[in-house]
Amino acid sequence: MSMKLIMENFRTFINEEADRAMQEVPQHLYHAVSSDQLDNLRDNGIINLPTELEFEEDKGGVPCALDPMTAQKHGDVVLEIDGEQLAGAGQYTINPAGENGVRVGMTDSASMSGHGVHDMVDKLGTNIPFQFVRKMIFGGDNLPNVRKLRDGGFGGVEIATFGRTPEEDVQTMWAPPEPEEQK
Repeated sequence: MSMKLIMENFRTFINEEADRAMQEVPQHLYHAVSSDQLDNLRDNGIINLPTELEFEEDKGGVPCALDPMTAQKHGDVVLEIDGEQLAGAGQYTINPAGENGVRVGMTDSASMSGHGVHDMVDKLGTNIPFQFVRKMIFGGDNLPNVRKLRDGGFGGVEIATFGRTPEEDVQTMWAPPEPEEQK
């Protein structure tokens, strides 16, 4: 068996494994941030640059929770990410992390070019563009200025707040019009 054939079969195996993992993608992923980071995230995306220790422990990627209440413990604004659209982009891997979380990492788009996977790809980090964010949920005591957010470039994202108690549902303060409604 030639080395080329071995490498082609190995790449097929890797792609099959990635496809299998992507079939179990949650519909929504939740990532918490500080409200003062929103403008930067809108412009640059959600970025995770792993430290050397995280890289060695295979903890690279953007940490996300599977429910908004778990994510809320890590910031005053929870971003709801469209997990299915993220998986459909074909540029991300979603791997379990802990009991109620996942880590979203980027794939090496050059892996099929014959150059192989380079360690530098993992060290460059992960970037999830803000276009994958569907909702921003603010803490119950942190009421957002909806008009300021809409005028500031967040008009395409649903804006909501957590209830004041865990039993209360998330309250929508702004929902962008559906595409057919905009005509």
